[in-house]
Amino acid sequence: MTKTDEFKEMDQTDKQGVPREIIFSKIERLVREMQHPMTGVPVRSQKLFLTYIPSVFMGFDLVDWLMSRLNIKHLAEAIHLANLICQHGYFYPVNDTKLTLKDDGTLYRFQEQCFWPSYNQPDDIHYAIFLVKRTLRNKQKHGLEDHEQETLARLKKVLSQKWEYICKQAEEQVHLMNERKKSEKSILDSQEKAYWRVHRPPTEFLQQYIYRPRTKLHQVVESLIHQCELYAEFDPFVTDVQPTNPWISDDNTFWALNSDFVEIPTEKRLRRWGISLEELLTDPMGVLEFEKYLRKEYSHENMCFWKIVQSLKRGSQAAVTNRINKIYEKYLAPGAPCEVNLDSKTLEVTYNLMKSPSRYTFDAAQEHVFLLMKKDTYRRFLKSDHYRNLLSNTQQIDQKRKFFSFGVSTRKKVVPSAGMGNRRNSGCHRTSSNVDITLNALQLSDDHPFTGKHSQSTSDLQDMQKNLALNRLSSPSESQNLVNNVGHDALSVSRMGYLSSSLDGTNRNITLTVPQPTKNLVAPWETEN
Repeated sequence: MTKTDEFKEMDQTDKQGVPREIIFSKIERLVREMQHPMTGVPVRSQKLFLTYIPSVFMGFDLVDWLMSRLNIKHLAEAIHLANLICQHGYFYPVNDTKLTLKDDGTLYRFQEQCFWPSYNQPDDIHYAIFLVKRTLRNKQKHGLEDHEQETLARLKKVLSQKWEYICKQAEEQVHLMNERKKSEKSILDSQEKAYWRVHRPPTEFLQQYIYRPRTKLHQVVESLIHQCELYAEFDPFVTDVQPTNPWISDDNTFWALNSDFVEIPTEKRLRRWGISLEELLTDPMGVLEFEKYLRKEYSHENMCFWKIVQSLKRGSQAAVTNRINKIYEKYLAPGAPCEVNLDSKTLEVTYNLMKSPSRYTFDAAQEHVFLLMKKDTYRRFLKSDHYRNLLSNTQQIDQKRKFFSFGVSTRKKVVPSAGMGNRRNSGCHRTSSNVDITLNALQLSDDHPFTGKHSQSTSDLQDMQKNLALNRLSSPSESQNLVNNVGHDALSVSRMGYLSSSLDGTNRNITLTVPQPTKNLVAPWETEN
């Protein structure tokens, strides 16, 4: 084949837009090179005992040709490529039913082009004709296997309306086959068998696999979304970690609260136990509490059996047999002190596995016990008072508040005294004794912007207090007197509450108290000017 023909063929397959056809075209070009009489794989007749087998080649000849033609350096890669070509039906073993290539003197034969996948599309009618032909020939040599007999009976029911046509076609092909030479007849017969070995209908096992119920794509997507939403709050990389994030700070409180065994577990930890039994059993604290509940219900033998089988999968290999015997005597033997409830099928499987003991001898029994707990005791545990008491006594971890809460007024309401309600309208002087100022209530207007520093030092607070007092007082002399009093005598710092923006790691709420001035103060909004 010339390069022009290759490009025409590739162009034709590209226009079809079928990926399988493109793959077939590439394989078939390589197979045609293998069949070249001068540069291809050496094909000859081989003598086997007293008979000659025509037109065959050996496995190692094909492997050597692939490594030379495609510059393959590794033997395993060449064998893998040859197996793929064989499984697509381009050559087949002469004396074996397995479609694999061996790097030895096993004999193989190239398939005729009429049996290539791109030239012939199999269907039920052609396969029925092939089976009927074999029933018309020598049964000792061309007899049907069990699965072929079952397939023939099924096709006879499905194709009942066309069965007369199928029988006539089979008889005609048998008549034409008998007119051929013996060597041609044997080659064509082996090629046809090899073709249907590749393209035969699936067996019962494969049919069950193909026709099993499948989930729609939108249901899979919805399930994944639900799974993500369910576990989002428990993922420390998705949601905020309380009380502090140990990955970006030196605080180890998170690890202490979520260690394997704690006196009082957190609420989030208990809510995760309610997702599934798997989540409960992955937490050592959950296993402990679940076992406490089962002991109250006198049904703890299932949990004990599950735990001891889990421990069997770890430890010394030399002690496995002895541990298996102890487990059997305690939980599975007739009249055992902690006998678990297993069905007859599971017991039979377990007894057979005990003949060759290993770490996984009791896996079937463990799975059965797990399903029993999941359907019965786990559901009762979630509805029990034991679990509700754990939830009510959990540690409540509150997220720390920020140091400055700008935009939210927290100023304490002052109950006005008698005659104080109409002072704004009447222009009376203010006679209040104290002016309470808290940092959380500092909401300055555009006329008085905040110019202080976010710090807790006494000097900064003094500057803030002085600026505020100067802006609020109408008389310069009174303002100076008040500032002097505040700067020297009257600044008091008290710790009230929790704030998260402190620089030294402590939680503080600063309250400043301004003492009563010696003279009456007049605020700008209380005057008519």
